[in-house]
Amino acid sequence: MSNISMFLQNIPNNFDVFSILPYDCQRNVTNLCLASQRDCEFDDATLNNHTANRMTSSVSPFSSRLLLPLLHSPQWAALRTKWAEPIRGFKTANTAASVFTIRASSTGRKMPRVLITGGTDGIGREAALKLAAEKHEITISGRDPKKAKDVIEQCQAKFNNTPRFIQTDLSLASEVVKFANEVAGEQYDICILNAGIMNPKPGRTSEDREATMMTNLVSSYMIAHKIMNTRNDESRPLHFVFSTSIFVKFHNSTPLGLRFFNPQKVSDWQKSLVPSDVSGPGKYAISKIGLATLSSSISLANLPNVTATSVHPGTVYTNIMSNLPARQQFYIKLARPFTTSLSDAGANLVRAAKNPLPAGKFYLADKPTKLPSFVYSDLSIAAFEEVFEQFKIRN
Repeated sequence: MSNISMFLQNIPNNFDVFSILPYDCQRNVTNLCLASQRDCEFDDATLNNHTANRMTSSVSPFSSRLLLPLLHSPQWAALRTKWAEPIRGFKTANTAASVFTIRASSTGRKMPRVLITGGTDGIGREAALKLAAEKHEITISGRDPKKAKDVIEQCQAKFNNTPRFIQTDLSLASEVVKFANEVAGEQYDICILNAGIMNPKPGRTSEDREATMMTNLVSSYMIAHKIMNTRNDESRPLHFVFSTSIFVKFHNSTPLGLRFFNPQKVSDWQKSLVPSDVSGPGKYAISKIGLATLSSSISLANLPNVTATSVHPGTVYTNIMSNLPARQQFYIKLARPFTTSLSDAGANLVRAAKNPLPAGKFYLADKPTKLPSFVYSDLSIAAFEEVFEQFKIRN
């Protein structure tokens, strides 16, 4: 290992060493760090698009001004090549980038293992196809084996990649427990918890649970906590992606929003879980707010090498809207020219998988955006956890 690599290895996490180094040394150290993410290799797009945000967010404003020009300079590729080889074994604190391309050995690469719930249809399906094209090892879940067969056949024909399929109905707690126990032992690197329904009929499940809340939020809580509680290698990065909604951004834009549902109140979370014959768009909105709160709760827990990001992939007309009243569907179809394409929404989901955000932020389509404080405040997370703690799988 080179002297500069040994020097870097002893830098404390988040220490802004750049501001005390000569400019020429800053140049070399910067590119060394960028080329040496923990046992990883990256393509140029990943480095250029992601690493700039990560590096400049972890150093002082003074150092940021020095770092940004380097990342986009003509000498970037040459410097990266020059400094990458001596430090392939360099260990840094786990980063967002280290989630996505993990070196298996000196002779080859192992792509991350990715779980996608709701991966047989809609946005989840698009994300699965995009990840299959990049040769990731994928597991998809869903209720319909025919839809899964179509996804698998496309992945095989186009990308020579065969995803695994697990059939499950996440509206049923008994099936969620079985599914969570099965996937928890697989040690996935990325878990995209995307399954969701809107306005189901009937509004209560056969187990007498609120259908939308169970499928969209409770199941994700159960799966995520089971996976976190059964990790056998805490040095291995684990990243969760939760598919949320535009409702998260605008829920408190009028006084009526928080009057309808206030995530800082235990009683409001409890009421949201009470089953009824009708499970309308209001329950959908609450479930999506809950997913953003769940993501924030995981991020703020500071578990070793665990990250979580929520994303609104875009407003897309998918099969999830097929249960809406005809009048609402009519207006949604009129707005189609202003909505997100299914392909772009899938890309937004993949982006969130590749590039985790810190607590307090989420992706609004393709743009990192600040979460409203009511989503991740201490009061909201405390109220959420008090109610949802009961759903943790204990065995």
